[in-house]
Amino acid sequence: MTDQQTVHRPQSGEPEQRPLVRVEDLAVSYAAGRRTVPVVRGVSFSVAAGRTLGLVGESGSGKSTVARTLLAHLRAGSRITDGRVLVDGQDVFALSAAGRRALRGGTASVVAQNAGQALTPSMRVGEQVREALRAHGEPDGPDRVVELLRLVRLPDPDTIVRRFPHQLSGGQQQRVAIAMAVAARPRVLVLDEPTTALDVVTQAAVLDLVADLGRELGMAVLLVSHDLGVVSAMADEIAVMRAGEVVEHAATAALFAAPQHEYTRALLAAVPDGRRPEQRRPEQRRPGGADRPRRDARVPGTVADTATGSAPPGSPVEPAVERRVVDAQDLVVRYRRGLPAAVDGVSFAIAPRETLAVVGESGSGKSTLATTLAGLVPAESGSFTYDDGTVRGDLREPVAARSQELRRAVQLVFQNADTSLNPRRTVGAAVGRPLRLFTGSSSRARVGELLTQVGLGPEYADRLPAQLSGGQRQRVGIARALAAEPRLVIADEITTALDVQVQAGILALLDDLRRERGLSCLFISHDLAVVRGVADRVAVMTGGRIVEVGPTERVFTGTNHPYTRTLLRATLEPGQTELPDVGDGVQRWRDAPGWTDHGDGHRTRNWEDA
Repeated sequence: MTDQQTVHRPQSGEPEQRPLVRVEDLAVSYAAGRRTVPVVRGVSFSVAAGRTLGLVGESGSGKSTVARTLLAHLRAGSRITDGRVLVDGQDVFALSAAGRRALRGGTASVVAQNAGQALTPSMRVGEQVREALRAHGEPDGPDRVVELLRLVRLPDPDTIVRRFPHQLSGGQQQRVAIAMAVAARPRVLVLDEPTTALDVVTQAAVLDLVADLGRELGMAVLLVSHDLGVVSAMADEIAVMRAGEVVEHAATAALFAAPQHEYTRALLAAVPDGRRPEQRRPEQRRPGGADRPRRDARVPGTVADTATGSAPPGSPVEPAVERRVVDAQDLVVRYRRGLPAAVDGVSFAIAPRETLAVVGESGSGKSTLATTLAGLVPAESGSFTYDDGTVRGDLREPVAARSQELRRAVQLVFQNADTSLNPRRTVGAAVGRPLRLFTGSSSRARVGELLTQVGLGPEYADRLPAQLSGGQRQRVGIARALAAEPRLVIADEITTALDVQVQAGILALLDDLRRERGLSCLFISHDLAVVRGVADRVAVMTGGRIVEVGPTERVFTGTNHPYTRTLLRATLEPGQTELPDVGDGVQRWRDAPGWTDHGDGHRTRNWEDA
């Protein structure tokens, strides 16, 4: 242990149990040419049955490398240089090939970060669960498969077994992955960022499921996550990793109450707190400041009664105090004839220099709204217009039919920079292409200017995406969008897979660019704490419809729609040691005609008990 480490072993009044997992002085390195690069150094911890250890740290800290060693897995080119990993009393790297096969899925299982990629797209769900059972000699009849899907609380498991992964939501895919992981009743469960892409309600339900399974099956659980709210609610202990080392290890409550290491304190300081307004720079808080609209500024009449196309009862539409850059009225988007509308009668507006955040569960229609605004999905009906005073256009048209000026004005930053960047093209080529398309020039100097603007620098132009961290790739995605010199940026879940410090940097960058360039922004996110820190107004979506809209603080603190209350209740904050109760997920309300105006532009769709 170095003198930079702060390790507080948890105290417990319970009798000591034999750990199911014991990692002793683990060191892992990989070969880089003739050099050996250490990625994990001197890591030690143990996890007993029925206990959960949270492993946290920034991208590249080594936490996923450590987690995968519990299944005797190392990346190509990596090797153990010191220490050992014991699972249920066995040194996993001393096992034979047959022993490792029995270990993986039998004694220890993993639930990966992205279930959509972990599941085989060409196999039906039931067959994939059956394969997991068969691999470990477990009964694999139809009843056992349905029993497992019922165990993970999937609705209508008899129907789910016949579906392909792409026919399930993200939360349902993650539940299938959990069913496969626990099929052989393993002693150890590794959760590697299991809720990264899930909305807060689905996340709470999945975590509650994992906690119940851990108690029921007596598993030792290792939870890897960058979400400190998730870790604080799930873990009995937390180990904080930095540069391959554990720098602090403590009981969860003690660590959040009094973090000892400076790096732990920096991680906690970078987390946006959804329970209070984000602290902003003075120039951002200045009432009526020219560089940013007031937080309680409104665009009157931005939500229409979708049943009648009229203003909410008792709230006549006033003349707008600001021009609407984007104006949508009764917008309907459907992916295929005969399917329910993904966006159903939605009306909203975005003002100059304003950030409108759209929140809601997976499948609520928020990303469909973003891709329709970008021209990637056509609208079926309604009006959808863009007007920044210079460029005007019909946003119902697909991107190929839009004018060059409109394509340039509206740019999208994709959720996953890993898949949106061509792995064979350099960063300079990725940024230079839209420069050539929209400005006719893509000089190396201009590419370097853009990379500098997003906090990288000209030297990154010659690198490939694989040579960048997740946060750096996301900055390249932002630079690529800015190359067109847009007036409206669509940010679709751009911080989902980033650790808290990188996330804070990306959000600060986006806010600075918005103020400097006068950008408007449609911000899609499932992280309500982030939304509270960046948005001027919030629109809440469920079932393809907006059910609440208003200034950010009014939505977070005011009278809410029942669905908004569910979202707020499901949000996990760092230091919260209990999982929220989100019930059984059954909606106990239904839409009623009209809207209620709560003042200051805050409106909720009327509802009644179901």
